[in-house]
Amino acid sequence: MSCPADNKNETDINFWDHGPNLNAQIIGWIVAGLCTLFSTIISFYLIFKHCQNYHKPNQQRYIIRIILLIPIFSITSWLSYRFLRYSEYFETIRSCYEAFVIFSFFALLTQYVGDNMTEEKRRKIFYVNKNDDNDHDIQFVKMRYPVPSCCITYNPNSNSHLLFIKWGVLQYVVVNLIIKFTALLTNALGVYCEGSMSFRYAKVYCTIIGFLSVATAMYALITFYLTIKDAIKEENPFYKFLCIKLVIFLTIIQNIIFSMLEEAGVIKGTEYWTSANISHSFNAFLLCFEMLLFAILYLYAFGYRKYRDISDKFGKKMGDEERKHIQTPISKGILDAFNPKDLYSEIKFVCKYIWFLISGKKLPDSTSKALNIYAAIHSHDQRTYNPLIVNNHEVENQKGEEEV
Repeated sequence: MSCPADNKNETDINFWDHGPNLNAQIIGWIVAGLCTLFSTIISFYLIFKHCQNYHKPNQQRYIIRIILLIPIFSITSWLSYRFLRYSEYFETIRSCYEAFVIFSFFALLTQYVGDNMTEEKRRKIFYVNKNDDNDHDIQFVKMRYPVPSCCITYNPNSNSHLLFIKWGVLQYVVVNLIIKFTALLTNALGVYCEGSMSFRYAKVYCTIIGFLSVATAMYALITFYLTIKDAIKEENPFYKFLCIKLVIFLTIIQNIIFSMLEEAGVIKGTEYWTSANISHSFNAFLLCFEMLLFAILYLYAFGYRKYRDISDKFGKKMGDEERKHIQTPISKGILDAFNPKDLYSEIKFVCKYIWFLISGKKLPDSTSKALNIYAAIHSHDQRTYNPLIVNNHEVENQKGEEEV
């Protein structure tokens, strides 16, 4: 059965048909545009400063990706408000990049672990025998999963635990792409029905699967965060995690709420717009405003000043009495952040591990090490190598900087 609320060209209306008079829709579009403009300027300023002080690629490549979420969400939401009939395509862009950001935040946390873990922290957090200097008889503490699985304990050092974390995060990247492709295909066939949550149409299934997938990814992130939060408290991870969590869940919850209001008849269509069009405009306007608030929060959560301090140290080593900042080429940070090689490597790695489990083959030592948190935090050179992330092409970059 085709969707009863399809857009039709013959009922379309030009956005400016009201002449010089400003109606509510145009005023909303202007306000949303101003919010988008300011949030984009703030975000690109922060990205620019990180690129100027790009001295820790293993952290800053992921930070740049996370910051870029704000302008992408803002611009696509603003365009959705203006071109309501094409909003599903802009939403696809937002959703795909959202999945990429969840992976990037997970990768950032693992880099924080490698950069901040000390022997004292390692014993305090992971050992039962905290004061025992003998590493030959290590007993690891048991931790509890977050609600609703708080009755289940896990060993933070086990391969299966980190595999669950990686799988939980990466599955959303893959599932999200499949869902969005399915949504576009079913929409073209007339069976998606944006304005209906009826089980006769595809939207409700895409929404349910997408919600379960992102909930799994966020649960995996929460579990990993709770495991390592004491080890990386110098990085203020709570505020970073809060920003990511709020952005992701606000977009999802708002979308579901407006869909339910459509279905209940609270949001009604007009002569020219369907209820789905109007629902999208409300959601897009709110997102534009919210992204401005998050852009300001990101200035504090993902600030650049500690990396500028590294620039100061480099300048002092080079005999610069004025401690002039040693700035890096802007292109270096941009090109590094937009290189998706690490995401590809991680997906390939998890698939390889699952294949070894299914086939019953013995895992290579390198594979076991990459799934071992203890091995990662016990590494002799925490800043230049982190086994939790398969792709370690930042090693040479950091070594070159240390030689300066």
